[in-house]
Amino acid sequence: MIFFKGNNNQQQQQQQRPNQYAPPQGPPPGPSGPSQSHYGQNPYGNSPQGPRPGSNMVGGSQYGGNMPGGGYSQEEIDKNQRNERYKDWGTKAGIAALGAAAIGAAAYGIHEWREDKEEEKEEEEKRKREEEETKARLRREEEERRRREQQQQQQHHQGSGYGGGYHQQQQQQHHQPSPPRYGSDSGGGFQPPVPMGCRPYTYDQNDVRHANPARSSENSPTPREYPQLRHVGNDNTIKMGSIIALKHNMTGRFLHTDRSHSTQTGSNQQLVFGFRWNPDENDWWQVLPANHDVPVPGAIVSYGTQIRLRHLQTGRHLHSHYNYRDPKCGQNEITAYGDQTLSDENDHWVVERWGTGSYGQTWDANDAIVLRHYVSGMTLHSHDIMFSEDVQSVTCFGPGGEENDKWRVKFE
Repeated sequence: MIFFKGNNNQQQQQQQRPNQYAPPQGPPPGPSGPSQSHYGQNPYGNSPQGPRPGSNMVGGSQYGGNMPGGGYSQEEIDKNQRNERYKDWGTKAGIAALGAAAIGAAAYGIHEWREDKEEEKEEEEKRKREEEETKARLRREEEERRRREQQQQQQHHQGSGYGGGYHQQQQQQHHQPSPPRYGSDSGGGFQPPVPMGCRPYTYDQNDVRHANPARSSENSPTPREYPQLRHVGNDNTIKMGSIIALKHNMTGRFLHTDRSHSTQTGSNQQLVFGFRWNPDENDWWQVLPANHDVPVPGAIVSYGTQIRLRHLQTGRHLHSHYNYRDPKCGQNEITAYGDQTLSDENDHWVVERWGTGSYGQTWDANDAIVLRHYVSGMTLHSHDIMFSEDVQSVTCFGPGGEENDKWRVKFE
């Protein structure tokens, strides 16, 4: 008995001990009957708590984290499809962006091309307008010159002498009648005296007149230098040796020359032109007597006197001549010529009060003046014809009755 009892206890212990090699049992039978247990089925797959913590099951397998499951879930399939759609959208967006950039670049290029064409067209129209204005201005000046020439030929009197030099002028002042007034009732305008021993002025560029070689610096008693007189205070009287600048009344530019500008007409002399509206170091000139005149330094200059203007910086004289013409307008050119030892009659200018001449009266800096070239009879002239920026044409032209012939004196 004892033996069988012991055996019974052993059997009970074996029945109570769980079998670790048996396949796991499913949940207790439900209302529909017991579920079947299969080998390899995840006993936790249908559990509300999800897979057993710490397991590495993938795709419903309980054997190892590196073993793939039997297929992809619907969520992974949807995700892959979304990624593919995103890639497709990105590719299309990139292509669209490149297309838009190309279209934009083409449109910008067309816009720039149109702007360039419009600028070229505007520049061409501006150039044509300037050419037409220049031609019209030159026609007006030529018509004015011819009109005055006809009037002067009708009004001219052969008996009016014109003193060439400073002393000759002083001697003849006692024998000359009162100077005629510009714009008088006769309508003839101011008419300068005829140069001594010469035919009357015609103001014609083709009526070529030559400088008198006897009135050059060669063997001249005129001093080569005069003391420089700078005006201070209210002293407006111009004297021999005065330092002045000449401002063109119409355009406001100063008479200028420098060593960096030369004529392109063949004379190869230093160019004289209208520069800026404020004087600089290259705008100053010294009033000197004509060749073979010997006034004392500081002598008062009267209207009707022949003078020379020497440029302070370069030592050259204000000069004009025939045969070389301004390339922009065809009028006689103005240059700076010679030096202290070289000067001729083409450097001689007669100073006149604009409009009346006022021969014999004192040259006052407050007066508008005309500078008449003694050899040709034409006057220092400027206009708004430009060679380039700040290089305004200055010429020798006409009888001196135009506004463009008017100049004003400025002191330092």
